[in-house]
Parts: sequence; C-alpha cells; structure tokens
Amino acid sequence: MLMLSDALSAKNGYDVAVVCQKESEIYKRTRSRKIAVEMNSQISAMYKLAKIIKSEKPHIIHCHHPKAHNIVLLSSFLSKIPDIVATRRVSFPISKNPVQIYKYKTKKNKKIIAVSEKIKQNMVDIGVEPERVPVIYSGTDFSRFNPSIDGSKIRKELNIPRDAFVIGKIANYSFWKGYEFFLDACRIISEKINNCYFIIAGQNTDGTGMKRELIKRNIYDKTSAAGFRNDIPELIAAFDISVNASTGGEGISGAIRESMGMEKPVIATDVGGNAEIVKNEKNGIIIEPGNAQTIAEAIMSLYRNSEKRKEMGKNGRKTVLENFSVNAMVSKHKKIYEELMNGKS
Repeated sequence: MLMLSDALSAKNGYDVAVVCQKESEIYKRTRSRKIAVEMNSQISAMYKLAKIIKSEKPHIIHCHHPKAHNIVLLSSFLSKIPDIVATRRVSFPISKNPVQIYKYKTKKNKKIIAVSEKIKQNMVDIGVEPERVPVIYSGTDFSRFNPSIDGSKIRKELNIPRDAFVIGKIANYSFWKGYEFFLDACRIISEKINNCYFIIAGQNTDGTGMKRELIKRNIYDKTSAAGFRNDIPELIAAFDISVNASTGGEGISGAIRESMGMEKPVIATDVGGNAEIVKNEKNGIIIEPGNAQTIAEAIMSLYRNSEKRKEMGKNGRKTVLENFSVNAMVSKHKKIYEELMNGKS
C-alpha cells in the first residue's frame, strides 16, 4: 500500500490521501498526503470516514485491509460513496455467513483485487463475478532487496559465527504461520548438523512464549528471535536458506519475494499462492504444509548442495524481477483506476 500510494502521488499525477490511525506505522512511513484519524472502533471510524468522504470527494476509495473494507462499506450508508476497490491478501476461504457474502458480493465493490490466483478462486467460489476480481501480484522494491547486501553485520549483532549455516524465517508469530512445524524442523536439523543456526523475525517472535518454545526444543542457544525489524534486507542477507512454513492464509508471501530478490533459495509450503511464485526444484522447493520432517529434509537437501542453492537463487531473482516488480504492480492498478474513472468498467 505504501509503495503504491507513494508511486501514484509522486510520479503519476494522482492526488492520493492515505487515511490511517495517528502515529501508526503507516502514518510514520507514508510519503503521500495523510489524514490521521482516531479509530477506537469500526463504528466510530465509520462516522469519521463518512465526513472525510464528504470533504475530500474522492473518485476512488481503495481498501487495503479487511477492517478498512468493513469501515468503507459501513460509511457508504451515511454518505454518497465513490467507487470502492478492495484488495484481498489472504487465501483463507470466505465464510458463508450472510454478512461476509454481502461484503464481497455487493456491487459497491467495483473491483476486488486478489494478490494470487488462489484468492481469486475463493471469490469466484462465493459468487463474485470473475471479471470483478483481477489478480495483481504485490510488488517488491528489488533495488532494496538485492544480492549485493552484506549480512555480516546482522550475524555479528546476533552472535552467529561467520561460517555458520543460517536458516531463516520471517513471519509474525501467528497460528497459521507454521512456527510449530518450523521449530520442530530446527530441532531435527540441530541434532544432525552442528553448524546450523536459526533466525526468526516478525512481530511477537521475541516474546516469552517463543522463548519457551525454543527452550522446550533445546534450540534456544542456536536461535536468534529478532522480533519486529525494519532492516529486513540486511536480515535476509544473513540467511543461507529462507523458509516459509505457513499452514494456510498466504496470498503470496512477501518474505518469499524478498528472499528471491536477494538470490536466496526458498523453501515454501504449498498453501495459498506460494506455488504461483515458487517453481519446485527450479527456483525453490515446494513442500506439503504441517510436516516438520518434510521441512527438515528439504533444508538438509539444500544444505548438502551449494551449487543447487546458487542456481535456485539466480532463478528466483529472475522470476521476481519479471513478475513482481513495483512498476508492474503500479501500472496494473493505474489501468483499473483509469477504467473506473472513465466509466469503462
């Protein structure tokens, strides 16, 4: 959302206003014009957004989160709503309850952008017309995520030996991110290979709950639980392999795209849209979800084959440069916006 809004407002002549909570991470990081509001509840946010719509008179409102989508639809009952575009980023099946069905099927949504083909299929399955669900892959800044970045500073910060083999996972500590299976795989690997170390990063990965899980598996001394980080390129640079172990919900993992951009071989579970970017044995390895032994075996197979790791890394960067650039993402969004404003959609 930040890359899209900043690119549109900076280079493409769009007047973009980012509506967000005051002092939020988005508020701090956006370079676009921003409108900060206190959203104590979705109902209070509904009234505040309705006022913003009346004063700003936008042509299009683009919702980038399910709660934002809720608030915009609620506001549509209070003010004349412009065209609504919503992005769906997770591949969980849509609940069959009437409210959820209305949320996505209502014609107030001119477009529902899916970030993977799997998500589009979920929409079509509940009756949303396929032409209203374009697929636009999220973009990644590959000038920032590139293989020239040095990871030695991170290894030093985390007390990881320079010659260690590092397996990394970047994901918030959530039930569907597969940490249980990834950590079990780390235990299996640590019992067989002495020089393997592990890095985990994401919101809540540095909490007491995670510490307890690491101690239980006897991998605490070999695992750096880094928590929420803003230096993700440097962190990935310290990896030898990047792992996505999610059990569901993924659109297409951002950490996969970023790791590929840095020529790191990736191992990813076959959930959501992961298989749309990871081509098995070509630019990474696709494995079944929820199986620690399978994760461990995939990691150990790459550990033993440096040439294969290098080849997968090169192929991975080529894949993402061709299909997951910021320019491609922005141009596809522009096309949709302009069709709506010209009344062609």
